[in-house]
Amino acid sequence: MKSGRTQLAIVGLGAFAARYVGALRGLSGVDVVWGVGRDPARTAAAAGQLGLPRHTARIADVCGDPECDAVIVCTPEAAHREATVAALEAGKHVIVEKPLASTDEDGVAMVEAARRSDCLLMTAFLLRFDYRYARLKQRLPDIEPVRSIYAYRNFDRSLFRLYSRTHSFIENAIHDVDLMLWYVGSPVTRAHGFCRNTLGLANPDVNWGVLEFESGALGVLQTTWLYPEQPHEDLQWNAGIHVVGDCGVLECSNDQVGLRANTDDSGILLLDQTGWAEIHGEARGAFGAMLRHYIACIRGEAAYAGTPPEEALESMRIACRLVEDSQRRAIASAPGAAGHRSAGS
Repeated sequence: MKSGRTQLAIVGLGAFAARYVGALRGLSGVDVVWGVGRDPARTAAAAGQLGLPRHTARIADVCGDPECDAVIVCTPEAAHREATVAALEAGKHVIVEKPLASTDEDGVAMVEAARRSDCLLMTAFLLRFDYRYARLKQRLPDIEPVRSIYAYRNFDRSLFRLYSRTHSFIENAIHDVDLMLWYVGSPVTRAHGFCRNTLGLANPDVNWGVLEFESGALGVLQTTWLYPEQPHEDLQWNAGIHVVGDCGVLECSNDQVGLRANTDDSGILLLDQTGWAEIHGEARGAFGAMLRHYIACIRGEAAYAGTPPEEALESMRIACRLVEDSQRRAIASAPGAAGHRSAGS
């Protein structure tokens, strides 16, 4: 912050980059000055559309800029490590889109780079900044100990053409793994995954996971991609969480209470008020709250309250265990596998 303003670079210039740039422009004293992509021509075009003054195909250019304070990594999941480690080693703070990484080796390398650099590495688990989920955390002492958690996260099938690139336990159910670790406060001892692929894409579109915690609590994760196609700009997704303790029940449900619209063109829509909500050009939902908190932290104005890098790594490891368990089940139940029984046996 040599200029008196916080300057950031963004790596990966897709749809999520546009969300970040728009939200950050609403914050006082913040400039997004670099755009980074692999293809020079596409990077130049995207940077122009986003109004970024500088662009490059080399993360080294950003790392060598002494005015750049932090880097946002919005690349596909398998590419998180390269940009994150390079930025941390150059003394830049980093926000990386969830998941932290898609392999244990990459995740460990990123966390270790953060420890060596003494810079802040934040995984963008924005639900810790969603008013409803944060209030649930505050109320947990009223019902503890936690005995059971059920979390669901369902999307429409059109989005899966993009997000099938990464297994859904790692890509989107990891939000709920993070919440469960935050709420239960106990290690996961066993992870059981059950998946079905009905659309024939790269990864399963129906996914259920069962987590057993050291405390004795049970967690169930559900994520599917089979909802009918929806207009995405304002939609409040079908997602929520249900927490049962000895002394009561706490729950959040994204799409049952809130602002509704019913128009000739759209029919009934449940409009987002919390996640990506924007008011008067400023991101006011959980996404905006997360970014305001991060900027305050790197300016030394606040103590970090997001997901610690070590917990983001543990969430990724749990998600990978769910994937591995579901794959073992699929192999064991395949025709011709030892112990497999046909439908008529």
